[in-house]
Amino acid sequence: MAISIKKLSILTLFATSLSALLLSACQSTDIKIGDINVGHLVHHGLEAVNARAIDEEQEIQIGLNMSAVLLGARPLVEQNNINHYVNQVGMWLASHSDRPDLPWTFGVINSESINAFAAPGGYIFITSGMIAQLDNEAQLAAVLAHEIIHVTEQHHLQAIQEGTLRVALTESLFVTTQVYQQNTSASSKQVAYSEWAKTATDTAQYLYVKGLDRGDEYIADEYGIRLLAKAGYDPYAFVDNLQLLSSISPDDTALALMYKTHPTPGQRLAEIAGHLDNLPVTDGLLLTDRFVKVMR
Repeated sequence: MAISIKKLSILTLFATSLSALLLSACQSTDIKIGDINVGHLVHHGLEAVNARAIDEEQEIQIGLNMSAVLLGARPLVEQNNINHYVNQVGMWLASHSDRPDLPWTFGVINSESINAFAAPGGYIFITSGMIAQLDNEAQLAAVLAHEIIHVTEQHHLQAIQEGTLRVALTESLFVTTQVYQQNTSASSKQVAYSEWAKTATDTAQYLYVKGLDRGDEYIADEYGIRLLAKAGYDPYAFVDNLQLLSSISPDDTALALMYKTHPTPGQRLAEIAGHLDNLPVTDGLLLTDRFVKVMR
């Protein structure tokens, strides 16, 4: 699968534009963007959309919008070789997943926080703070595999469908990037887009700050280990990562969000213990030298 740093750059540019629009307020009530009358939606409280009818194209668009919000807060690291490498590892894992044909995109967020994030449609991000804790490619792959499972199992969409989101899912959330780019030159439409951006932002912030259901995290661990092994990596790298996290003080501010949104490393280790015995016997790879060469 081809790796596209250009795609990451476009996403970053989109994030910057979206963040700028959040500074404006919606004033017009008769502005159409594509086939959507955004002004009408805003004026009348934003028409809700049936979340259970989300198709794959809409899922990808939601993920793009959520990713733009995430990158608007924290940009990607400037080292393209690191982003390229993480994309290579991620794409290899994704090719062994249940949804290999999604437009998968992986990136490294410039943040000291120790964490990783997924968005619907195949958008995966790991923080530079998380990568700094790792020793080899298998450990990196373990982090990405966990996030890939959140996407393939559609955990974020389930959170929307089950009504756990406290923001309205609206038609404005599905406005495409193409339409966005075509209209940002007009100030009145730019103002209307701020409400669309607010909807995307509210959705992303709620999911990233509240976190997913604890059961979803255990599933992402269980299936993530299988994916790791299937892709040829040492599945015990998953255990290494959790042991590494458990060795860091829970009071460390770098882990604040992860502890808020995930079970503790000890709980996760106990939960996956039984699954390790069911893995096929394989000489999984660590690929330490390749990882160290890129990161240094």
